[in-house]
Amino acid sequence: MLKSLSRGLFIIIVFSYCITSLAQERIFKSDIERINAQLSPQPNQIKRTYLYKDEPSKFKKFNPVGLLLGGTLYLYQNIVSKHISADCLYTPSCSEFSKQAIMQEGILKGIILSINRVNRCNRIAGVDLKHYSPDTKTGRFPDPVSRYRNVRRHNEE
Repeated sequence: MLKSLSRGLFIIIVFSYCITSLAQERIFKSDIERINAQLSPQPNQIKRTYLYKDEPSKFKKFNPVGLLLGGTLYLYQNIVSKHISADCLYTPSCSEFSKQAIMQEGILKGIILSINRVNRCNRIAGVDLKHYSPDTKTGRFPDPVSRYRNVRRHNEE
């Protein structure tokens, strides 16, 4: 009798433990999912494309220097910048600016413009931006590649 009573009590304890742990796990999972949804909104997760993805010229597409630059920018934009929480003062971001500069101005001038931009993208250099007005939507300062397109012609006049 004592043996069957202890077995019954053991079964009741195990059964109640299983039910409570399943209920707690269900509540716990929904809390974790809710917190994750609030902390990481989905629209910011943009997968950026490769530098010469839509380029018809096979020379530009398979040039070793272009492959190295394009691959590096692709890895940085899609993997590294997400993990280091990169935050840029300008719009477009420095990596997107580099991609656009290389595509529009060529590799040499694009690299020079990219180096210049990265050197200007810090909080200390941001003090000099007080004369410019930031974009109202993003709160960042607009600095497109087209701003540097006519620099040489302007200086010659």
